[in-house]
Amino acid sequence: MNNCYSNKIIKLKHKAILWGITVICLLVVACQLISNSKFNSSVLSLLPKEQTNHVPIEIINGFQDRLDKQLVWLIKPANSNNLEAVNWWYQQLQKNPNFIQVNGHFDEQFQQNWGQFAYKYRYQLIDVNTTERLETHKQFAWVQSQIYSPFSGVSATELNKDPLLLTRASQLSRLSNTGNLTIQNNWLTGKDKQGNVWYMIYAQLNGSSFDLNQSHKIVTELETLTEQLKTNYPGTEILKRGVLFYSDNASIEAKKDISRIGSLSIIGIIVLIIAVFRSITPILLSLLSILIGIVCGLVAVLMIFGEIHVMTLVMSTSVIGITIDYSLHYLTERLLNGNNESPYASLKKLISTLTIALCTSFIAYLVLLIAPFPGLKQLSIFAVFGLIGAFLTVTCWYPFLVKNLPVRQNIGHRFSTFWLKLWENKKMQWITLSIAIVFIGYGFNNLKVDDDISKLQVLPADLQKEEQDIINITHQSSDQKWFIVFGDTAEQTLQRLESFLPKLEQAKQHGIFQQYQTINLPSIKKQQYNITLINKLAPEIVSSLQQIGVNVKIPNIEDSNDFITPEMWLKSEISQGQNLLWLSLPNGKSATLIPIGNVNQLSDISALSQVDNGIHWLDRHTEFNTMFTNYRIHLSQLIASAVIIICICFIFYNRKYGVIIALKSTLPTLLSIGVALSVHGIIRQPLNLFSMLALILVIGIGIDYSLFLGNHKSQTNSALLAVTMAALTTLLSFGLLIISNTNAIMGFGIVLTSGIFTAFIFAPLAIKQTNIT
Repeated sequence: MNNCYSNKIIKLKHKAILWGITVICLLVVACQLISNSKFNSSVLSLLPKEQTNHVPIEIINGFQDRLDKQLVWLIKPANSNNLEAVNWWYQQLQKNPNFIQVNGHFDEQFQQNWGQFAYKYRYQLIDVNTTERLETHKQFAWVQSQIYSPFSGVSATELNKDPLLLTRASQLSRLSNTGNLTIQNNWLTGKDKQGNVWYMIYAQLNGSSFDLNQSHKIVTELETLTEQLKTNYPGTEILKRGVLFYSDNASIEAKKDISRIGSLSIIGIIVLIIAVFRSITPILLSLLSILIGIVCGLVAVLMIFGEIHVMTLVMSTSVIGITIDYSLHYLTERLLNGNNESPYASLKKLISTLTIALCTSFIAYLVLLIAPFPGLKQLSIFAVFGLIGAFLTVTCWYPFLVKNLPVRQNIGHRFSTFWLKLWENKKMQWITLSIAIVFIGYGFNNLKVDDDISKLQVLPADLQKEEQDIINITHQSSDQKWFIVFGDTAEQTLQRLESFLPKLEQAKQHGIFQQYQTINLPSIKKQQYNITLINKLAPEIVSSLQQIGVNVKIPNIEDSNDFITPEMWLKSEISQGQNLLWLSLPNGKSATLIPIGNVNQLSDISALSQVDNGIHWLDRHTEFNTMFTNYRIHLSQLIASAVIIICICFIFYNRKYGVIIALKSTLPTLLSIGVALSVHGIIRQPLNLFSMLALILVIGIGIDYSLFLGNHKSQTNSALLAVTMAALTTLLSFGLLIISNTNAIMGFGIVLTSGIFTAFIFAPLAIKQTNIT
């Protein structure tokens, strides 16, 4: 026996050494990964990456990345004609290395370059309205109206160089699609309802909007510049819009959540451990397993994903409440029975239940992998590897580290005796069950479902107000509703665009939506057609002009056989303000965005989508809402199936104790689910997909309490004390998620807290009464 025992101790020492070497390697890898990885705070990056309808994912990501980097400012000087404040802000942005392509000021050089390009390619750049006038022989009448209009300002020089006024027509067509924006004092401007002039400046971020350190540094610099602007130029007002500002706000709130939730959780757990163990050793041992678990989880996430989301970090603080359970079960066993058994004997006694507890939590978190959300996938991986790390720390190291742990044999004995006797009373059982059923019934009656993703995170009111003010002034909505036109080549994309635009214009005329924006880049085929059309009709128009006394010559069209390519267009000033709407990939695939504003009939406009022809309607908000609904329903069905299987297993396992006891063993699981869901109805918190995902953890974690107390070998004072402490630590971690500023995390915490608390309260129903001691 002694030789056998010694051999087992030697094997355990070997495992402890091996795990020690592994932990050292993990620490080295963690330092390396953290220095080369990034922390993400984008809410959009929490959403699924999969796209439907065969739109290349790199196109979606390419456009989204560009749009995420855009920043817009509107400045209203105290005197609309005094542009010192506007110039100062423009110069500060140009000097800042964090910004590229600072625009809004159209100086003489810019206008000259714009005019030269537009004039050189005036035949290729004929707009749709001009094409229609040419085809219906109405261009001469339009030219005549421009000549005699007192407001048009057509000069003899312009007529001699461009008798068909094609450059002018193209410019007027483009200005008609700029919303409420005009050029004033060489600046892009808009007016509010009071007639105040606002000067627009827009720029592109040189880097990611979701780099936490960089974004906060940039926002801080901009806030300082804003204060300087208002100080140097009293009465000046400034508005801002950009993903950068929302990202920085999200990261600040996430850091606050991590600090508050993590700190309060650890403090609460430390106080609880000191109150029970009256020693600092259990705290150090618990922190050891928690920290190693965090390192394991962090390394796994960074190795698999290359980054970690701040929401993953916030939600992962709740894993502390589970990883510490393994420590508490072992330490509690040693606290109560340290004088009667060896550390190895305590481990041998608990190893099976600890393994079962690991497996149930393991499975619960693995189920999160079926969700299409990167943030939850990261949480799942973090938790799985974190739990494994904490479990191995307890089972490999604790038997050698608890030799000096104090023993308090009678702690909690009075509570456990009272609690178990209380639940042995049939009347008590019926009363509590009745209260729970009434509570669940009332909650379910008021339960509402809401899959709107916009409600998962509360956006700062000041940023929302500024964005709405900008929309009101510019008449340019920030809704992410687009048509994406794509093709295998740039030419195919542009031809598809030209075929689609008449249908889009018709839909606009029918009131399906109010406005859209598209690029002014024609396909090579269209450019060839334009030149042919001008070559055919120019003599007729010039002849008509000569008849009314306008001395012009037929333009030399043969000199205009060059065609505009997307590369030429992007490099020219004429693409200013539209270049974000075009994307070319290295493999030749290309796409263009058509932003749609003020949609009135969503179903009608989505019907215009023709994916086989490279036309895809993308409404990210509606698309994600629909997907949330589908996954919530699917997950509900999965949970229902899992609960049925669990209940059948409980009944089968306890059948030898009679039908009543077998059925009662299922109640803690069923009641924990019912209460967790009904709490949403009680507090008027809508049910969503995140609530259902949290329900998986309620089942996976809460079932442990029934397993521990339902096992006749565990009907001891240490078992109930360990379960009680495990429940308290779990509630301390998960419960604190309720104070998060993010609605998705708060809802997650509500379900977990109410469900796990209920599972603990009703766990004694799984006890076989004859085994209570």
